[in-house]
Amino acid sequence: MKKEIKDLLDNYSISEYEKLAKSQDLVMSDNTSIRVLTSKPEKSKANDYVLFVVPGWSTVVPAWEKFLMEAMKDFEIVYFESREKASSGLTRKSEVGMPRMALDLHEVIEQLNIDEKKLIMFGSCIGATTIVCGLVDNLYNPYLPVLVAPPARFEYPEFHRPFIAITPSFFLNITKPLGRFWLTRFKSGSPQQAAKYIRALEEADGFKWKKMGLHLAYKRYWKVFPLVENHVLLIAAESDKMHDAKVTKKVKGLIKNSQYIDLKTNENTHSKVMVDEIRKNIPKFKGLNH
Repeated sequence: MKKEIKDLLDNYSISEYEKLAKSQDLVMSDNTSIRVLTSKPEKSKANDYVLFVVPGWSTVVPAWEKFLMEAMKDFEIVYFESREKASSGLTRKSEVGMPRMALDLHEVIEQLNIDEKKLIMFGSCIGATTIVCGLVDNLYNPYLPVLVAPPARFEYPEFHRPFIAITPSFFLNITKPLGRFWLTRFKSGSPQQAAKYIRALEEADGFKWKKMGLHLAYKRYWKVFPLVENHVLLIAAESDKMHDAKVTKKVKGLIKNSQYIDLKTNENTHSKVMVDEIRKNIPKFKGLNH
């Protein structure tokens, strides 16, 4: 598996979607800059919906390459990179925490003048939970929220969680080998999944991870899910080691208007399979949230 991961890492260094998309740095209300990648399909193939993609913690664009290249055929895409990612202009005065992250989504929707009646908000892992927090705070009301394995707690190695507050930012570089072992041995179901996690770890910014992690690693969000009034599509991958399907099933019981679908593997949730599932469900949500 190690050799396969090493070979795959080369493929995660370049993203075809990044070459094709338009990159913008949008300034938020606290002067933090956030990068978004946008693309539009050919007019003859456009389905008139905007797919707003909110990836998980420190996820790199190539991890979503298959998904994005398929979706861009008929969706207008807004690919959002959150504050902990290398592309953000995060400062020591920047606000952090889940409410601020959800507010970023709202501000991007406003700045890009997106019609929420045509908006599909797609979030993975902590990105999905961020969308949920914004729904509860009435920051947006998309046509269709699609939530892939939203966690009630930030996924972080238990052996490191107690030390986040006292660990210097540079310490992340020292512990990266341990992080690679944890991701490969315990949180990856395939070499492909391991490769994308490892690249995210390699590009991690210790200052940003600590600043954001301090506001996420100790919180639980179980009480937030029952407050969601929107009809949502809830996606699980029951063989995924990183995103426990038991948690997603519990979330389904808490969000009263949720439809649960198991796509089996992490690879499926990042591929054409996921895009086709969204396409299939668009008609089913007509009139439910608007």
